[in-house]
Amino acid sequence: MKKKSGTVKTFGIMVANSKQRKYVLSKYLACKADHMRLFCFTPSEIDWKRKSILGLHHSNWKWVQHRFPFPEVIYNRCYNTKKTTHQRLKTLIGSNKCFNQQNRFDKYEIYKLLSQTLAPYLPETAPYDRETAAQLQKTHKVLYVKPCNGHQGKGVYRVEAKESGEIHISQHYFLPEFIAADVPESQKKLNKLLGSTHYLIQQGVELQQWNEQVFDIRALVQKDESGGWSVTNVVSRIAHKGCFNTSICAQVCLSEEVLRHLYPQEKADAFLQTIRDISLRAAQTVESGTGLHLGELSVDFALDNGERLWIIEVNGKPQKEIYDQISGQDEVYKRPLQYAAYLHTH
Repeated sequence: MKKKSGTVKTFGIMVANSKQRKYVLSKYLACKADHMRLFCFTPSEIDWKRKSILGLHHSNWKWVQHRFPFPEVIYNRCYNTKKTTHQRLKTLIGSNKCFNQQNRFDKYEIYKLLSQTLAPYLPETAPYDRETAAQLQKTHKVLYVKPCNGHQGKGVYRVEAKESGEIHISQHYFLPEFIAADVPESQKKLNKLLGSTHYLIQQGVELQQWNEQVFDIRALVQKDESGGWSVTNVVSRIAHKGCFNTSICAQVCLSEEVLRHLYPQEKADAFLQTIRDISLRAAQTVESGTGLHLGELSVDFALDNGERLWIIEVNGKPQKEIYDQISGQDEVYKRPLQYAAYLHTH
């Protein structure tokens, strides 16, 4: 089948479960080039013996399931895929034709990588244990205790040492869920909350607020049609009042709006340029340090009351839904397809 733009190229998007297929595929179909055929599938729909994949695609105005041969390129949108799946895909379609093959990052491993080149932008971070937590609590008024493999703010606890000696433990909101008389009592409570999951401790940053609401700054870094990293956009998630978890956000907007509300235009623009520069360095560092073939990630920043930028974390599977609240953000969906087209020819 031929079109003016050349031979049709078939690309696959892998998602975690069948319920996600239609929603995810519809987003990328709206941004694809004419010479692309897209289908969406789950790991369980791969037939290794027949070397085919049962996928959902859109044809003649209908959603239909079809059995496809292995596509030229696969874009992974699964958060936690088995390594064996990617090894087998690499064998069948080529070592460089499946990107984001691993997008569930260990936060502490990423911290150690970034420390090599971006240490001034990183809050003090260490693996969680009682002794380290007690020591850091003396140094920092506020600590955040996070699961090493967590996402969307789930399982994150804020631990604040008050002047009275009390320790306030909260989740999502500043208002404490538990008040301990001292550090030993707080540690007993945390041990129950954390269980056997691997956690890290991160120095708390006193966040700047906008209209008495906490906000973050998220740079989306994606590879483009040239195969290189570029910053697609920089947005802010504005938390509900009284909430420190920006994943539970009241509003999403371009960070430019927030920064220009807080600062003169020249200063706001300088912040944005620094954020773009650091984000590109972070993406390059993570990819080279892990040896993974990545196509996108997001870098989350906090801005403190001393006007200092901090990298809070790096996400290997950026939440795309947040961009639906902002008009004119089609690049979010176009870039992975442009990169897939680049991989097809290289």
